[in-house]
Amino acid sequence: MTDIDVLQSLHLRLRDDLTIAVPPSLSAITSYVLLEQEEWFEKEVNFLRCFLKPGMTAIDIGSNLGVYSLPLARFVGPSGRVFAYEPGGEARALLERSRALNDLNNLVIIAAALSDTDRDGYLATATSSELRALGTADNGEPIRVASLDKESAARGWSIIDFIKIDAEGEEQRILAGGRAFFANQSPLVMFEVTPGSDHSEKLRAAFASTGYRVFRQLPGAPILVPHDAALPLEAYELNLFAAKPDRIAALSRQGLLIDGFPAWGPTDASRRNAAAFWRRQSFASLLPDAAGDTPYIDYRNSLSAYATWRSADQPAAIRCSALLTALRGLRTICAQAYTPERASTYARVAWEWGARTESLAALRQLLQFLQQTPLVLKEAFWPASPRFDNVLPGHQPAEWFAAAAAEQVERMSHFSTRYGGGSEFLTWLCSQQFASAEMERRRVLIAARAGLRPAVPARLCSAAPDHLNADVWRAGRVPETVIEA
Repeated sequence: MTDIDVLQSLHLRLRDDLTIAVPPSLSAITSYVLLEQEEWFEKEVNFLRCFLKPGMTAIDIGSNLGVYSLPLARFVGPSGRVFAYEPGGEARALLERSRALNDLNNLVIIAAALSDTDRDGYLATATSSELRALGTADNGEPIRVASLDKESAARGWSIIDFIKIDAEGEEQRILAGGRAFFANQSPLVMFEVTPGSDHSEKLRAAFASTGYRVFRQLPGAPILVPHDAALPLEAYELNLFAAKPDRIAALSRQGLLIDGFPAWGPTDASRRNAAAFWRRQSFASLLPDAAGDTPYIDYRNSLSAYATWRSADQPAAIRCSALLTALRGLRTICAQAYTPERASTYARVAWEWGARTESLAALRQLLQFLQQTPLVLKEAFWPASPRFDNVLPGHQPAEWFAAAAAEQVERMSHFSTRYGGGSEFLTWLCSQQFASAEMERRRVLIAARAGLRPAVPARLCSAAPDHLNADVWRAGRVPETVIEA
């Protein structure tokens, strides 16, 4: 990438007081996703925000434009250090620009790919920088290839706290080139997986053979839970974590990891606490007379389990066991005694557990039910989208209830509309007062990428807590959009 290209890059605001430089093109995956969601679509950054502390050291293998490197550098602070490996010249130039924009002097950017040996190599061309992998001389950019063991010796690393491996299929060779590193160090490792692939199965087995145990992150909280290798990966799972016993023990003490699921069961006290917890929610006013009481004891038990999961004063292991209990109960309840309230709660719990495919199926069934049957709320429930916990229903309870389900379907159907377009509910959702700014951004970006040259609506020209880049939209800098006079 030339200096002129870097200067023409889009500068987008993200959480954690960060600004990232990205290509001014909707063909670039990162540019599109960050314009759409104002954060990367992977849930793991939320966990790392809790895990990483000032003074820690992290390694980002496959940094690309820095959607992980930049927040990592912010999390570890000036006294910490992040080593970001990015072999691609274009992506690296933009990452260096982002480093300067954020004054992150603790971010060390290294022009190399990692594999099993030190050698010269080539980085294959691709439609977007996120998809580039090691290739051959007839179709690639000349690069330096290094190994973790050689890099560790050359840089004198002492304690590495975290390492992210996202190398487009090179992960097993990176492990092979880091045998001494992984034997001597005990970082928390995050590695990319592809559900159903033989490569991912071998990678999980490789970590297990080196003394690491594998975990996954719950979407509903920054907690790692054991990954059962006997079960297939959830279709939407993109990353797993690996850790040695000492790191597991430390994370467990911090309440960021559980090593197993202790027995948990509802009690009269937990059911009373659940009812009181629900009544404190702003949306509980939708049921002023019944106060959300339900005569169905199995449903009350599931609500009790979910409330225990939401109790921050409980140990993480108890909370996770309660969440699993809630999910199992709601599966049975919705199969035997279906109501929209129970279905909404079921979808919410399934999502927080990480059963995204299951949650989506429940939501689609719920929305189909709502299209055919007038909604009359009679018992306690949780809105399908956690954002709606803090959205007042006003005088439109049915629309609010359906919008929560529709927004969750829109967000979960694909990692981004860049991959699969919008859901069948997006147009309706954007017509509702409850829709977030992100839903409007999605609608406009889909049209822009299709070449329809949509006008930027007034809402996207005004800054808001859920719309950080109004200045970019207002200035007409979002590719393929127009600003009306």
